[in-house]
Amino acid sequence: MNLARVNRQHEYGFTLLEVLIALAILVFICFAIFQATTETYKLRDNLTAEGDLNNSVILAMGVVQRDLNLIYSPRIAIPDKKVDSTQPVPQTGSQSQTPTQTQDEITDDLAQVFTFWAAAVQPSGLRPSRLIGTDNKLSFIALSHVRIYKEAPESEFAKITYELRRDEKNTENPGTFVLVRTESPNAFSNDDRRDTLAVTYDVLHSIKKFTLSYHQKDGETWKILNSWDTDHMDTKNLFPDIIELKLEVLGPKKFSFEGDYKFRPEIPLNGLYPSF
Repeated sequence: MNLARVNRQHEYGFTLLEVLIALAILVFICFAIFQATTETYKLRDNLTAEGDLNNSVILAMGVVQRDLNLIYSPRIAIPDKKVDSTQPVPQTGSQSQTPTQTQDEITDDLAQVFTFWAAAVQPSGLRPSRLIGTDNKLSFIALSHVRIYKEAPESEFAKITYELRRDEKNTENPGTFVLVRTESPNAFSNDDRRDTLAVTYDVLHSIKKFTLSYHQKDGETWKILNSWDTDHMDTKNLFPDIIELKLEVLGPKKFSFEGDYKFRPEIPLNGLYPSF
């Protein structure tokens, strides 16, 4: 009986070779799980970094698009026909209106040109907004400001400026630029140096390439200009039909984004109907 019990215990046991084989399989499985987990975390970090880069570009372009789509000029409210100053002006009650003055009678103050406003086109002081654009800077008047407080000294109009500056604090991608947006709700002030309501903040960092161009449709063809000024002789009181932006942005982990965006004002700035 004792010998039989010893044989049964020997049959139910493991040999040293079997234990070593089991340990080797266990180590292999653990190593495979570790590798899979490590690769999963790396993939998650890469997707997060790439997603953050794409989201930052999307949000920045959304801000730019909102401003450019709401470029404003009161010139669209000016009637095309000139008023004949020789005709009598109807009177209302006891007050009478003086005949409309011609362009030659506008004073020197009204003829002065500012950064965001052109010379007045009527004796009443109505000024077309001015757009100045280069390959890396753009300034204009936009109807994109939200007036929150009722008594705030601001309007729904805003002076908007986009410009590139050196991204000095960027240590991950040195030598790149940052897109800076400056907004002032004090839109009708002519002295920009004393504008205390202007707010500047960064829109997009790590910009490697940034180029603005301005498209104007001329019949069946398109003109592409590297700069634009609505006070210039060739583009007097005219706005570009399309503003194109080409940019390349660097991200973490050697990721990069390259895109070509075309923005078009929502309202017809050159007439009642779009030019195309």
